[in-house]
Amino acid sequence: MKNKSQKNVEKKITKRFFLLSVFKGIVVGAIGWRFFDLQMIENRKYEKLSDENQFNYDMIAPERGRILDRKMRLLAGNMDGFSLVLKYNKNTNIDKTIRKILTVININEKDLNNFYDQIKSRKKNDPKEILITKKLSQKDVSKLAVRSIEFPEIFFSMTKKRVYPQGIIAGHITGYTGPYSEKDNKINIKPYPLWLEVGKTGIEKYFDKELRGKFGRKRNEVTSRGHIIASQIYENTETGNDVQISLDMGLQAFAIERFERGNNTLVTLKNNIKNKKIENINNFSYVNKNHYYKDKKNKIVNPQSGSLIVMDIENGEILCCISSPGYDPNIFSDGLETNIWNNLKNDVTAPLLNRSMSGVYPPGSTIKMAVALAALESGIIDYNTHFFCSGSKELGSSTFHCWAKNGHGKINLMEAIEQSCDVYFYELGLKVGIDKIAVMLKKLGLGQYFDVEIDDKSKGVVPNIEWKLKRDGLKWSLGETLNASIGQGYILSTPLQLATMVSRIANGKFSVTPTLILNKNPDRFEPLNINQQYIDFIKNSMEKVVDGNKGTARNSQIGSKEIKMAGKTGTVQVVRISEAEREKGLIKNEDRPWNKRDHALFVGYAPISKPKYAISVVVEHGGSGSSVAAPIARDVFKYIFKV
Repeated sequence: MKNKSQKNVEKKITKRFFLLSVFKGIVVGAIGWRFFDLQMIENRKYEKLSDENQFNYDMIAPERGRILDRKMRLLAGNMDGFSLVLKYNKNTNIDKTIRKILTVININEKDLNNFYDQIKSRKKNDPKEILITKKLSQKDVSKLAVRSIEFPEIFFSMTKKRVYPQGIIAGHITGYTGPYSEKDNKINIKPYPLWLEVGKTGIEKYFDKELRGKFGRKRNEVTSRGHIIASQIYENTETGNDVQISLDMGLQAFAIERFERGNNTLVTLKNNIKNKKIENINNFSYVNKNHYYKDKKNKIVNPQSGSLIVMDIENGEILCCISSPGYDPNIFSDGLETNIWNNLKNDVTAPLLNRSMSGVYPPGSTIKMAVALAALESGIIDYNTHFFCSGSKELGSSTFHCWAKNGHGKINLMEAIEQSCDVYFYELGLKVGIDKIAVMLKKLGLGQYFDVEIDDKSKGVVPNIEWKLKRDGLKWSLGETLNASIGQGYILSTPLQLATMVSRIANGKFSVTPTLILNKNPDRFEPLNINQQYIDFIKNSMEKVVDGNKGTARNSQIGSKEIKMAGKTGTVQVVRISEAEREKGLIKNEDRPWNKRDHALFVGYAPISKPKYAISVVVEHGGSGSSVAAPIARDVFKYIFKV
């Protein structure tokens, strides 16, 4: 018989055996479950991981869509190119790899510096592929490909280089592409490849998503050391959409040559010795090596700077949009050198500025039609209201002068527009007031943004009493109304706004808005809501400016019975003329330093029988609107209508 002590020992052994059996069962069960989990449940996951050890994937750039003009002429296209990319990891001996590559091909210093800058600035989440250069030739690719086993850290990427066949002629409109950067944070591409090019300005930026297309992927079969055995397309690319714009390159090319020439003489130049002499002339921007310009005094001068816009008054399409000086967007396609970029940015002539849409200028007498319409709509005057112009207008202690020193005598509204009498419009301004003038200016398109397909736009300034009080905390003065009545003082407008103003007057029924896209829905226009009789009167007055015996643009008639032009000249002072200077005698524009000469402006439309196109011409420091800007407009219309 077992004693009590033996029973206690047996009981403990039985309990321990049971616990050990339970623990053993749990362990065996866990191992069995894990085998089941690995083989059945997570089979696909580890199969995929295994594939990734055997395969890697490269993104493939889609072909960017083209930009075409209204006649399907190419403005922006693509050329094949090759990039060299490093597969970066913490074990990569970068210096050794680069030295080996340089024994086979040449890489320029700028690309190498950019590559090392990328290495230094890398963050943990940055792409593991780092661009070395995107300027590989087919020969370079062949040299590296035959020795690919020596370079497991690199691979080639076939890319498309953006080209702009029209170059400087349409640079501000097409814009250009450049490498993706943090500034492009609105573009949601993650992860983005280092060779990714996106639109930076112009049409390229505005339609970047449409032009870019869809990326593809290539699957590479690799060895354990990263050597590629075979490659195949895993996901196809989708080419970007083409964008057709409303510009006419034939008109654009003619207009830019005519505009830059102005009233100067074009001289063809092929002698390199003469080239060097011209380049050394102070304050001379020598861009085109084939020719230069001489003025009436046989002095070498720069091309005229400013803007010219031609717009269809029925649908708002912009057929011609010139900003001079310009730039060639092709210089951005190969990676812009720092010194060239700095020269562009710091150039006093501002070639990067799109003057047509971002440049702001006092509109001068080109807005006198708006002042007249404000007076007529208000019922303050009628067609036969007369004022007397003695050559100046006294207001308090100040004297406001007319451009005609001896005055125009007693004249009515149509004669005042025809002869551009400043005193008549001083009187109108005082009667109408700045607020009503501002309302009419905005109705005709000034002081506002348009939904035109470029981001780089200016609003300009249309002042009124509230505007000055809010900006400066000061009351509006009557003297400021007089300045505003002839388009000077605070008023600023863009050439695009001036072209829109004339388009609305010539159209007469709708508030035409500009567009760079062909066949955009014309039903987007709102009614103009200006009395049609007043519009017709203003149009007749603009016809007198060109065809009238005393019209300021009478020397710029097209010379055709079927095609005639209507318009309005403008000459804007850029420096104030003192009374002492007036008494001494005004210095002619051509005898002043260039930056102190008046701006020359002209706005108009043609033909007068059935208006189709509107034009605005702004020549910076060009002098007289009647002698410089109007002849340019005339010649552009002659080109359009083949007169």
